[in-house]
Amino acid sequence: MGVVALVAVVGVGSYLLSLARSDGGVGGSAPHEPLVGPTAAPVPADTLVTALKDERFSCYDTQPGPPRVRSCYRTESDGTQLTVRVAADDQDAAALVELNAEPPAGLRSTALPPGDAMTPMKELIPVIGQALLGSAAGQIPSLDSGPNQSVRLSWGIVSFTVHPEAGNAVFTRSDAPTMPRGTDLPKAPSAVSAALAGAGYVCDASSCVGEGSTYDVKARLSTDEVSVSAVRYDGKPKVTDAKLRKHYSALLRSVVDAKNLPAATQWMQAHLAPPNGFDQADVGGLHLAVFRTPAGDGQLVVRPVLAR
Repeated sequence: MGVVALVAVVGVGSYLLSLARSDGGVGGSAPHEPLVGPTAAPVPADTLVTALKDERFSCYDTQPGPPRVRSCYRTESDGTQLTVRVAADDQDAAALVELNAEPPAGLRSTALPPGDAMTPMKELIPVIGQALLGSAAGQIPSLDSGPNQSVRLSWGIVSFTVHPEAGNAVFTRSDAPTMPRGTDLPKAPSAVSAALAGAGYVCDASSCVGEGSTYDVKARLSTDEVSVSAVRYDGKPKVTDAKLRKHYSALLRSVVDAKNLPAATQWMQAHLAPPNGFDQADVGGLHLAVFRTPAGDGQLVVRPVLAR
């Protein structure tokens, strides 16, 4: 008999984010002096979200506030993961925008070929700049001027650092709120473990084990991430959507509250086979991410919203 165990996934890192958050600029450069010109009028956060949807992003209400945060996600054909977070002021105008491009992440943290972050960052920095600043967006340096840039405008500071495989850009209005960050999952690992034990798994405080004959399921239960993945044994048939749905549903029932479970389950069922091998969303009060390989192996990761 095969063994079904529940084991964690190391999430992909947003290791460039902190480089662009301070007024000191990115990559050691300081912002230029304020440029002459009128301050751009406040732009409703929904206007920026609409512009991102036009660029094939899927957008979600991540946090009701304060500050209210929307998050938009897109996965490139090479697996590069794009995230845009929009924090609004008390008038619901976009005041702080973070754009991140992260390298492709494999199932169970396996290594994947590097992706191309430069192309989407070069595309999206002007899109966000135009939506926020209008004609003043022309004052934002282009990537052709160098991968590390920071400029102080009358509106605020725009800074970015971009490398071939990952990148980050931050648009910070002068009076912008601080972007909130996630904490822990609403249920402790012991509570998730107990719920899975009730679904037929043999569990300890941080993992669970079951039985199977054609595929191996693993995940780990921690305070800020739980995951479940299914990988077929050599020579065995592909893991089916039905098998993934079974294990994903068990995990969601163990960690999502009753009020939000239908929305989380609906999203999961609609994204069992993401087109580019990965998709993510903020649903049911949590951040959900799904992986699927060409061989049919799959993984669901659940984290707090705004965790990274």
